[in-house]
Amino acid sequence: MRRLVPSILGVTLAVFSGNVQADWPTAKHKSGIDAARNNSWPQPFRAADANAVIAPFEVMRNNGWREHNTVCSAHFSADNRLSDAGALKIQWILTQNPVNQRVVYVKSGFTSEDTDARVESVQLAVSKMVPVGPLPQILLTDIEPSTSSGVYQKTIHQALLRTTPTPRLGKFSGLNAPSSQSVAPGAGDSGSSSGGGGNK
Repeated sequence: MRRLVPSILGVTLAVFSGNVQADWPTAKHKSGIDAARNNSWPQPFRAADANAVIAPFEVMRNNGWREHNTVCSAHFSADNRLSDAGALKIQWILTQNPVNQRVVYVKSGFTSEDTDARVESVQLAVSKMVPVGPLPQILLTDIEPSTSSGVYQKTIHQALLRTTPTPRLGKFSGLNAPSSQSVAPGAGDSGSSSGGGGNK
């Protein structure tokens, strides 16, 4: 038994030292990477931090373009045909937007038939406006943009014009009037005394 214990310990140490020798290049390599990373901190992580900060703003920017480019329910008639206002909206999207943002979003209808009719009407309008070349993307959206009809906007605008007071200047109060004294106080006295031309 006494001879068995040292032999087991010897075999265990031999196996363990073999594993240590086999893992030594990997451990040395990892420690070198860790040292280089610690010495160059925070440089390797700045890009990830910057992307994490920018990502929400990119989402907001894309959502804003989607809302701006959406042909909403107010742009369609009761039978899901594109109105003149909707055609003008599509023309604006295809001509005034940046080239990478010329995507037309169509607000889906209550049923699949309504949605298909809206998409077909938009496709016809787009094909008339872009007769040659690749057509822009036409995508569906379920989000109704925060807009209102032209009739409502016209009523609000006319009411604003009717109730806007006529611009006029306020009453002149005299506080900003120029001083009637053109010479500094006491300037005449000092001039006569210093001039030497006074009467004796």
